[in-house]
Amino acid sequence: MAGVATYLLLRPVAPVRPVSAFKTHMRILSPLPKSTWRFRVSTQSPCENPLFAQKTQVSDRVCRPQANIQGIIDFLKSGAEAVIPQIIGKVVDFIANEGKHLFEVHDDLRWIKEELECMQCFLEDADSKQNTDARVGILVAEMRDVSYEVEDVIDSFIVSQRRRPELTEIVDTHHEVAKQIGPIKQKIGRISQKRETYGLRDINEGRQEASSSTTTLQERRQFFALLEDSEVVGLQEEIETVRKQLIYEEPRRRVISIVGMGGLGKTTLAKKVYHAVKDDFECHAFICLSQQYEIRDILMRIINCVMELSFEVIEKLSVEDLGKKLRDHLKEKRYLVVIDDVWSMEAWDTLKHVLPDGMKRSRVMLTTRTREVALHADPSSHPHEIRVLDDEKGWELFLKTVFPGENPSTACPLELQEIGKNILKKCGGLPLAILVLGSLLSRKKKTLAAWSKVLESVYRHLTKSHERCMEILALSYWDLPPHLKPCFLYLGLLPEKYEIHSAKLIRLWIAEGFIKQRENEIIEDVAEDYLEELVDRSMIQAIRTRSNGPVVKCRIHDLLRDLSISKATQNNFFTIHNVEGTCSFSATKVRRLALHCSIHGYQPTVALRSILSFSNSHISHSKFNRAKLLRVVSQDDYSRSTPVKTPILPENEIKNFILLRYLELYSSNRLVPSIQGLDSLQTLVLKALYRSLPYAISGLKQLRHLEAYGGYDQVGNLQVKNLTNLQTLCIKAGSWIEDGFGELTNLRKLEIDATDGPYHESVSDSIHKLKSLRSLSFKSESYLPLFRPFKDHLHLYHMSLDGKIQKLPEFPPNLADLILAGSNIEQDAISMLENLPQLESLELWVDSYNSKKMVLSLGGFAQLETLGLYGLTLEDWIVKEGALRSVESVKIECMTYLKTGILPQRIRDRLKRI
Repeated sequence: MAGVATYLLLRPVAPVRPVSAFKTHMRILSPLPKSTWRFRVSTQSPCENPLFAQKTQVSDRVCRPQANIQGIIDFLKSGAEAVIPQIIGKVVDFIANEGKHLFEVHDDLRWIKEELECMQCFLEDADSKQNTDARVGILVAEMRDVSYEVEDVIDSFIVSQRRRPELTEIVDTHHEVAKQIGPIKQKIGRISQKRETYGLRDINEGRQEASSSTTTLQERRQFFALLEDSEVVGLQEEIETVRKQLIYEEPRRRVISIVGMGGLGKTTLAKKVYHAVKDDFECHAFICLSQQYEIRDILMRIINCVMELSFEVIEKLSVEDLGKKLRDHLKEKRYLVVIDDVWSMEAWDTLKHVLPDGMKRSRVMLTTRTREVALHADPSSHPHEIRVLDDEKGWELFLKTVFPGENPSTACPLELQEIGKNILKKCGGLPLAILVLGSLLSRKKKTLAAWSKVLESVYRHLTKSHERCMEILALSYWDLPPHLKPCFLYLGLLPEKYEIHSAKLIRLWIAEGFIKQRENEIIEDVAEDYLEELVDRSMIQAIRTRSNGPVVKCRIHDLLRDLSISKATQNNFFTIHNVEGTCSFSATKVRRLALHCSIHGYQPTVALRSILSFSNSHISHSKFNRAKLLRVVSQDDYSRSTPVKTPILPENEIKNFILLRYLELYSSNRLVPSIQGLDSLQTLVLKALYRSLPYAISGLKQLRHLEAYGGYDQVGNLQVKNLTNLQTLCIKAGSWIEDGFGELTNLRKLEIDATDGPYHESVSDSIHKLKSLRSLSFKSESYLPLFRPFKDHLHLYHMSLDGKIQKLPEFPPNLADLILAGSNIEQDAISMLENLPQLESLELWVDSYNSKKMVLSLGGFAQLETLGLYGLTLEDWIVKEGALRSVESVKIECMTYLKTGILPQRIRDRLKRI
């Protein structure tokens, strides 16, 4: 190993090929969600934090709705404002499609539509007047409930029509609709009378200027790149302080703790330090804990980072065996383990026994909100208490956020500086609050009047509650335009610290009806704009493979998740079950249910529209007969400590859920006859337990996304030529390739496992016709097809090729991401790749490069930002002057034969991560 550069990341495990595109459903092991909103915060600090009225050493707080009347109104209003626009759209569609047949109630339906529109305007007026009459809050709740009643009538009618198309049954159904519409009309009439009584006008005044039409996608991505830099404002000294504690020469295993309240940047600091020092240790792991966790899950995630064990081996071990295996492995190693977000002393006591002290200078780093946890973990180690930002650093972060892309020292007009600093003071130096408020101001007019309104709003909210941080974050929620509110609230369904693939989130939003179609635009593009705007507003944290690339995954900060839950649960937007055991909520009105752990005694009702399972949940299949209006079913193998074995829905009854738009579940062959008739299905994700894909898929004309992973042997007689709306296709190769596959001109993402079957020529010809492709992944155990030139694939930015390459294809002109594995290319291919004009990310995995020497020539890879080399047999790596001039991240793992390959200092100085 002599001569290996210190920046190389040499992990003690053998690399494997990149996770196949056909296993993307296998989530990184993460903790289970917390069960309550209670948190403990330490406010003992040299800097007084004005976010809290009282200073105590350690205090318990519970995030609750405000006790005052306006707080109740706001919570209720947030739900109604998120619900009503969707239902108005549904009524409009219903009138257009079925109104002519419902002559009895045609005029009533139009009247209901107009009244719902008036309600929507009322919600705006109620907010602008800040009416404190308790009756207004009751009225808002009534609006929400009657809107749901309208939706239930429409959905039930559609189901009845499809199930019973006979004339006599249709007449009966129409009569039933007329009977139900009458009482609803009376309720709406009473609400209208009350609205007039309260003197709230049906006007849409007081609305802040919209932003989505004026902010381009490119500007949002530039803002995100800036945000990454801004997050470390004021952290440079903190990083160095913690780094020195970790590399201190003391031989015993030390526990270094970072302490501070939520939103201070503990996780950001821990990650920065971790990446700065991890290469000094023989093995390392970074895991996130939560209030509710499974020790088995935590052990498996640490083992996954520090040991070479397959999941099949790990899942057979008991908790005791996992702990023993991990301890035995670590006791002779110098290791670094970071445990983020430790809530209790008990959590540390559970884990400390598997983190041995072998006198090897090993280190454990904790982040926690309580000082007592830190001192309990290591009484002799002084906790690092992260401080709020001082005025200077806070102002720097504020300016970077409000004026993205501009020079912070000159961006803020003089007339706005005083009021800007007054607004900043209300954030109390809390980075998260500064980011959220700054993002809000970045969308406002840069005038004294506009900023004064924001300051007035801050004062109004902060004088009414001690939960000041939550109120600051809530200001940006109220500022969201109506179409973004349900999208934000939906993220509260996810388990704590859960990272969701953006493609999945977008499909769920669409299936839920949150996305409004725009003329001449694909609805997924509209949803992506929604996502980018939420990222821009700092309401969502985005994960990208490159600075200007699309959002690959996203998550929500814990405090913003608490905000989402508090808003959503008050108005029946969703319900979360996160306490193991018997159902603890009333099922009567549950419309969206998230299962974070097993549940017993739950009986779905007709109100249920969505069920998202993040555990091996089991609901008696006989209980689903009333949940006939389901739209979304998602079965996620989030907790790999208890692998999902059975489908959450009764497969032989799936045909009865004819409104399903999103279906993701573990399935067996029993699904074959049951999937017919799902005419509304947009997304179908099947996993693991079946032998062949059901032929019935061929008749799902509305299907836009088809993904099939896991243990099926063959595609069977699947035909795809009729699935003309398909945008995503991820399956094994089969005869479908030769049956009109090239006519699927709307395809954007294609992943093919061609391990079996002689389809190379056909697949090459067909792919050549798919000019809308954005992402292409192809896997073969032998040679890849001789792809035809991609010069006309102007939108194809991502390619992953796993298999031997006889000849490099002519790559698309805008290719930005390239992954190669098993390719056996040589230096001449590298010379070709380094001239790709738009390439920003390159990963070379095991057996992708077949030479002992690699030379990056003058000016090569000019646009490359990220480079990854994994498990190559490379011995000499030469980087010439002018190569990699834009690179920001270099990852090199398991390059045990590498003798030379020190990056020039000019490149190392520029790297953000090595």
